[in-house]
Amino acid sequence: MIKSTPFSISPNPANLYLTPSLKSTIFKIRYTIEQRRGLACLLGDVGMGKSSVLRLIHSEYTDSESFSSSMIQTPNFTSEFGLLKGICADLGLPPRNSLYNQEKELREFLFKQFESDKNTIVFIDESQRLSDKMLELVRTMLNLETNTTKLIQIILCGQLELQERLTGKKNKAIRSRVFMAPMLDGLTLAETKAMIEFRCEREGLVSPVPNDLYQPIYDLGRGIPREILKICDIAYALMLEYEESTFNLELIETAGKQIL
Repeated sequence: MIKSTPFSISPNPANLYLTPSLKSTIFKIRYTIEQRRGLACLLGDVGMGKSSVLRLIHSEYTDSESFSSSMIQTPNFTSEFGLLKGICADLGLPPRNSLYNQEKELREFLFKQFESDKNTIVFIDESQRLSDKMLELVRTMLNLETNTTKLIQIILCGQLELQERLTGKKNKAIRSRVFMAPMLDGLTLAETKAMIEFRCEREGLVSPVPNDLYQPIYDLGRGIPREILKICDIAYALMLEYEESTFNLELIETAGKQIL
């Protein structure tokens, strides 16, 4: 029976090691939501842990009676109407036969939520996939507000392409609505070591990485959390295969050659 690995790259929020940069990012998103500032963007390159952060924040509000939330993990919709229906369905609202009627349904829901002192949040992962028309829908949703506050808070999470889209001329209107847009940073060497040790502690294991081998893992992974975890996962599998008790440089270099 193969032992469970501490180095899974699945976006489980419980496995997320919170660096100072991540803690700052999470604070900014929470502030946007709880102060009803409308729109925030969570940005980062591939493999930086955006989905894990988004799921962590979403989980904090899911069970709260003060919030209603929708999580769109993969926005593969063919139209802005499809996106709106997906959001409404996630909030428990019935489908309507037109964009206008679906917006009306959402508007009535948001005002009822506000009257009940509830805040509504929509999280959209992989937001770089949203078309310009869908981004325009997001902007119009932000028009649902009272004289003093936003009725809906929207968190767009996406790769650097989303930042490029938002800074383009076509999307100037929605860019002006972005309250905060924190960017996820890569790990430092010290954070790489701490993340590996944190993952192992969660599985009740001692880190199999000798102190002098964190540097080559960090170098091969270029500070990217997903790449570092993949290297460690492959090296861990090789360690078990060869019946070793710790990583060695050969295992790490072999693992590094097996990631694309």
